[in-house]
Amino acid sequence: MKVTSFARNATAVATLLVAGLAACGGGSDNEPAPTAPPVATNPPPETPVDPLAKAPAEVRTTWFGISNWHYQAGDLGFILDGEVVNSGRTPTPAAVTKALEALKLRGSVDFFLVGHEHGDHALQIPEYAKQTGKPIYAPANVCKAVVAYGNPEGQCVTINGGETLKMNDFVTVRVVRWLHSLDCDQIGTGSEGVETFGFLITVQTPQKEKLLSIYASDSGAGGQDLFIPRVVAKGTASEKTYGAPFTNLANAVSEANIENIDLWQGGPESRVVNQARVLMPAFKMKYFQPHHLGTRATSVDGVSVGFKLEYGLHFPYLPSEVPKLTAFMATEGVEAQNPLNYFDAWVLNKDSYRTADNANVKAVYGLPATGPGPGKQGPNPRSGQLECTND
Repeated sequence: MKVTSFARNATAVATLLVAGLAACGGGSDNEPAPTAPPVATNPPPETPVDPLAKAPAEVRTTWFGISNWHYQAGDLGFILDGEVVNSGRTPTPAAVTKALEALKLRGSVDFFLVGHEHGDHALQIPEYAKQTGKPIYAPANVCKAVVAYGNPEGQCVTINGGETLKMNDFVTVRVVRWLHSLDCDQIGTGSEGVETFGFLITVQTPQKEKLLSIYASDSGAGGQDLFIPRVVAKGTASEKTYGAPFTNLANAVSEANIENIDLWQGGPESRVVNQARVLMPAFKMKYFQPHHLGTRATSVDGVSVGFKLEYGLHFPYLPSEVPKLTAFMATEGVEAQNPLNYFDAWVLNKDSYRTADNANVKAVYGLPATGPGPGKQGPNPRSGQLECTND
């Protein structure tokens, strides 16, 4: 009896074990063998991101009267001065709106540079500030006008010279304390005129070793004046002496780590030969553009014609009127790119500086796609005065 009972119990236990194994998926010769855990492998190395992949290969420049320049380097655009009326004592909102709408057809407006405070350079700046909300970099008196117009105080940054403005990963602007223009046979002592600045613009291209460079000076004329330090508030308790213009530019070029300046946009057009004799060989300049044109009234068929963008440049800039400058540039191998009309555009790259189509922008003002017009041109009101006897 005991043996039979034990055997019966053992059989029951075995039956339960088999059932349990079946329920758990075990105990069957038909089940697949357990899969071995995956062996850890190193992920493939990531492709390094080229920091210059989005660097601009060129800079587009647009001249729209007097010392007004628009620059577009990749997705960054900015304006120098921007005076579009050259009359009155207060800004003209409609004229500013029109200029902004035209320029934005080919680029953007992300900040402003101002060379000096005179009305033919800076009168519209407070309105530009109001309409765009973008930062302004300007002399102290211009910033005061921007704030007095109702713009935020922090929108305008006062410049003194020597500042380095890194605007994005590729575009840098260095502020150069410069000098205002002088009359024939006048030699400055360093304290004449208003605070005046030039701007050394450098643009990193996709080629690591190549930076495009532009020096824009909206005023200034003189040779030896370039070596006289600038003095502000002379004879007062606030007197301060800054470096000589040539030294200031040389320092900016050195800090930018460039071997030469590709393009010099020098103004005004008068007496610029004095500066050219110093700057062109010193900085191995390749291209030159005169500006500060179209600012004064001239007479066409007995009718006085003044600055008006819709009229077109009302007198030509002729190399024959600057024979000394023309001859000197030829000896230095410097190429001139003279504006023919408002909103002329060019493209600077590592190989050249050439005119560019800007027809749709010009059409806003009724200007022809190329050449002067639509108004008839007369003589340059400064004819015979662009170079002085002793220059």
